[in-house]
Amino acid sequence: MRGNAQSQAKRCAMLRPMAVRSNAKTAPKRSRLLYVGDDGASLEVLKQVITGRENLALWRAADIDTALQLALRQRPEVMFVDVDPAASGGLPLIRMLRANAATRATAILAIGSDAAPQAARNSVEAGYFEYLARPVQAAALRHALDYALEFTAVDAAEQADKESR
Repeated sequence: MRGNAQSQAKRCAMLRPMAVRSNAKTAPKRSRLLYVGDDGASLEVLKQVITGRENLALWRAADIDTALQLALRQRPEVMFVDVDPAASGGLPLIRMLRANAATRATAILAIGSDAAPQAARNSVEAGYFEYLARPVQAAALRHALDYALEFTAVDAAEQADKESR
């Protein structure tokens, strides 16, 4: 689970330059992304960020039921979830995803309208990988996406290594 102390320490260690660590063993051939919510502006920024990156596939879900179905079927490496109260119901969704072994390792990034540092802390404590405040800036989203993809690739490689022993 992303919220525990061990995984948070691991994430802090990941702050070293990512390009040096990425290799054929850890980098997936095609990464799947899932956007959950109805904020068209954030979705457009995400589309702008992934334009030209042929190794990324994007799905969208407007509600938590569709998001859960897509997450179980597509197994995205990274999800972006609108966490504002009137939106998609981000907290119930993350609880369901973290409870399921098939989606437990997915990096789930929260997107919300609260720019206060406490909102980011609350999101990470709830199990989100990272919190992005609206209006989402392309550079911040690109960095968060690359960071999450690298983390999930390293996590998957470590898991595969454990299973092969």
